[in-house]
Amino acid sequence: MKPRIPVILAALSIALALPLQAADLSQLTADVAKYESGQSVEPLRKFEQLLRDSAGKPALRAELEAAMVKLLAPPATFEARRFACQQLAVIGTDASLPALAELLKDEEKTVGIACLALGVHPSAKANKTLRTALASARGRARLQIATTLGDRRDAEAVKPLSEMAHDNDALTASTAILALGKIANEPARKTIAALRKEAKPALARIVADASLRVAEELAASGDRKGATAICEELLQPAQPDNIRRGAFGALLRLEKDGSEQRILAAIHGSDAKLKPVAIAAIGSLKSRDASKTFAAELPKLQPCEQVFMIEALASRGDDAVRSAINAQVSSADVAVRRAAIAAVGRLEGASVVPLLVKAMAGEKSPEELQDIETAFVSLRGNSATDKEIVAELKESPAEAKIRLFSVLARRGAHVAVPSLLAEASGFNPTTVQAAFQAVGKLAKAEDIPALLERLVGMSAADARSDGESAAARALQKITDPARRTDVIMARMAKCSDIDGRSSLLRLMPSAGDAKALDVLKTACADKEPRIREAAVRTLATWPNIAAWDMLMAVCRQPESETVRALAFRGLVRLAGDLNAKPDAELIERYRKLMSVARNADDLKLILGALGGVAHPDALKPALSLLSTTSVRAEAELAVRKIAVAIKAQHPEAAREALQRLQPPPKSKPSAKKK
Repeated sequence: MKPRIPVILAALSIALALPLQAADLSQLTADVAKYESGQSVEPLRKFEQLLRDSAGKPALRAELEAAMVKLLAPPATFEARRFACQQLAVIGTDASLPALAELLKDEEKTVGIACLALGVHPSAKANKTLRTALASARGRARLQIATTLGDRRDAEAVKPLSEMAHDNDALTASTAILALGKIANEPARKTIAALRKEAKPALARIVADASLRVAEELAASGDRKGATAICEELLQPAQPDNIRRGAFGALLRLEKDGSEQRILAAIHGSDAKLKPVAIAAIGSLKSRDASKTFAAELPKLQPCEQVFMIEALASRGDDAVRSAINAQVSSADVAVRRAAIAAVGRLEGASVVPLLVKAMAGEKSPEELQDIETAFVSLRGNSATDKEIVAELKESPAEAKIRLFSVLARRGAHVAVPSLLAEASGFNPTTVQAAFQAVGKLAKAEDIPALLERLVGMSAADARSDGESAAARALQKITDPARRTDVIMARMAKCSDIDGRSSLLRLMPSAGDAKALDVLKTACADKEPRIREAAVRTLATWPNIAAWDMLMAVCRQPESETVRALAFRGLVRLAGDLNAKPDAELIERYRKLMSVARNADDLKLILGALGGVAHPDALKPALSLLSTTSVRAEAELAVRKIAVAIKAQHPEAAREALQRLQPPPKSKPSAKKK
């Protein structure tokens, strides 16, 4: 009798609750000890899971730590030792310190992974382990241990690190100095201060960097006076530029009330290295008068400095800076203009529309014009700003209008549709095209009658296709296809213009329903030849197979070769659209196409589409044309494509078809009689 499921689950729960067997842990440890990079990580993952499960279980955690200590010694692989160090960095106790101390002795292999574990070890005894190892360490091991002591901010390590800081080897001295900068207690600060006075060229940058760390530590602890004294010392011209800039920035943060004066002094001074730092700090000043004070400085600066100042003032964003920034939109320097334009876009609204329109005039690079467009798009104010931009259209030249059309479209300014439609009735094809393109993006369903009115009555014939595209895009805003057809038909009923009627016919695929197809069927019998041709052209672009019978009827009884060619190409396209789901009906459509083909060009079109039919029955019509010299190359290509596509499901049919493509074997000459 099989045990019931609850009994099994209960037994499993008991098994999981049992303590970890020593044999199991021993085997797992042995498996981890053999791990090499590229092998299965399953043993490592099991060990990690055990470590997670040991939370709150001191006895189990002690067992696991002991297992990891074993992994630190040979014959465990280096990868196994590194894994153990990674885990000991999380759960290691004093019990693991002796084994880690042994790893510190191996300069070439294990000192790095030992420092990985010791760097975050919670016990203060880890500091002693590192200091002891430092005393006898050499080479790279000495550097890594010194760095780890600095990371641990071990106060008792200051003395040996200070001795290292005077080592003749520059790398050794630099490592010790950086470690002292991290510790930053009083003895460490004294050592670093003494090193600043020694001013050894090879160590100057490192000493300055450590000094800056010390200053930051003093500032964080509330000793502004001490931090300020160090920063003032680091401002000396002999210091590296990055240190001087860092010290200057720190001084600005340290001064509660006097930073404005220090910034002004830097701006008026001749030290070009500090000016960008001073200007950048303006954005975070707390004083209410700071915006007014520094906005007044903007016109006095050099162009490169003005760019920085504009960005800093813009980050403040208050009224006091806006007029100063707006004035720079007409600056003679292109970099200043572009910075001001970008800031205006972030800060302003409808009031600056005339300013930006004016900025588009004159010789401007494409990049600057793009900046102006982007600023227009970013302006605040929504509909109020949109209306202000629309108002500017009346007096703007054609080139500016085109850019404003684009701006209105990008802003989603539906309020502009009536004005854009008015512009679409103009005579300049370029302007009309741009207006229609914007309308296509902005128009809603309620705008379609007015849009169709502009389309049928347009004056710029070269822009007609843009008008049709805009109308087709707007029609998609009507969710009901029948309603789209009704809207088009309503306008068509009042239209006698041939070009206008043709445009409306070309919109019927946007509706795509049976009623729209009936409209085209009627148009195919219209007394006007241009209307009939427009209807056939539209049928040839119909989005689904519903137009097949009408196009086939045109093909069989065409009124001209042009009309027949249009209908034929439309049929081939419709057949090709069905290739993804081949069936007997599709093969029959290709046969009908062959029956109405008139020349080699027609057959080539058919074969080009037929080659995409992954169906064994498609081979027969393709093979039948191999004997037709004028299309043999296209027939061979179609056969190959079909055969390759079907060979997995129909290997025999594919093999036979490919054999048909092989040239017949040459007959051997008969042997001559002796």
